[in-house]
Amino acid sequence: MPLYDLSYRRFPGPRTPRFHRSLALARSAASLLLRRRTFLLLLAVCWIPAVVRAGQIYIARQFPEAPEFFAVTDRTFGEFLGQQVRLLPVVLVSLATGASAIASDFASGAFTVYLSKPISRFDYFLGKAMPVAGAVSAVTLAPGLALLLLYLSLAPDLELLSKAPWLPLAVTAYSLLLALYFTLSVLAVSSLSRSGRVAGAGFAALVAGSEIVARTATSRIFGARSFPSIYGSAIDAGRWFFGDSSAFSSLGFMIGVMALSALVLDRRLRSGEGAQ
Repeated sequence: MPLYDLSYRRFPGPRTPRFHRSLALARSAASLLLRRRTFLLLLAVCWIPAVVRAGQIYIARQFPEAPEFFAVTDRTFGEFLGQQVRLLPVVLVSLATGASAIASDFASGAFTVYLSKPISRFDYFLGKAMPVAGAVSAVTLAPGLALLLLYLSLAPDLELLSKAPWLPLAVTAYSLLLALYFTLSVLAVSSLSRSGRVAGAGFAALVAGSEIVARTATSRIFGARSFPSIYGSAIDAGRWFFGDSSAFSSLGFMIGVMALSALVLDRRLRSGEGAQ
C-alpha cells in the first residue's frame, strides 16, 4: 500500500519509563563529553589536588613523627572539598559540561525535536543535569570517598570514625550539594542564551563578579562583616557539614540560589515550549 494511503497509526507498544527517557539524553551527552580529549585532560588535572592529599595521608600514617602540617583530621576532608571549589576544578568542570547544554539546543532547534516526543520539561532537564552533576561529582565525591578509603586502609584502627562517625555521610552530602548547586546554576545561565560561549562567559562573570562584590562589601571602605557570593558560599557552607554551625547562613544562601536557578529554568523551558 502506498505511503500516502496509510492513515495515522498509534504505536501499540508500552511507553518507556520516565527515567529511561532522561537517561537516553544523559547517555548521549556523556558519550560526547567522554570523546573529547580536552575534557578528559581537564578531569585528570582536577584530580591533582586529590593526589597531593593522598600523599599527605600516606605521610601522616606511615611517619607519625612528621610535622603537624601533615596531620589528618575529620576536617581535612572538608578542606579538600572546599579546595576543589577554591582552586576552580568544580567551576571549570561545570563550565565544560553545562554552559552549552541547553543553549545549543535552543540555537539548533533540537529543543523542538525533544518536546515533539513523549518527553516532558522535567525529563529534558533531568537528562541535561545528570552529565553535569556526574562530572562535578567526579571531582568532588569520587576523590573525597577515595581519600577516606585510603586513610582507613592505612590506619591501624578506626579511631577517626569513632570520633566522627558521620564523616562518610558528611563527605557524600557536601559533594552532592556542590553538584546540585553548580548544576542548577550553570544550566540556568545556559537557558538564558542561544550560544554556549556566551553562556559560559556569563556563568564565569557571574561567579567572579559575585566574589568581587562580596570582597568589596567586606573591605575596610564598606565594612560589612560578611557578604555572600556564589563562589565563597560554596566554600563556607562545607564547614557546616563538618561541625561548624556558624556556616549555616552560607548554606541558606546556596539554597536560595538553587531555588532561583530552578525558577529561571522552569520559566525558560516553559517559554521555549510555548514558542514551538
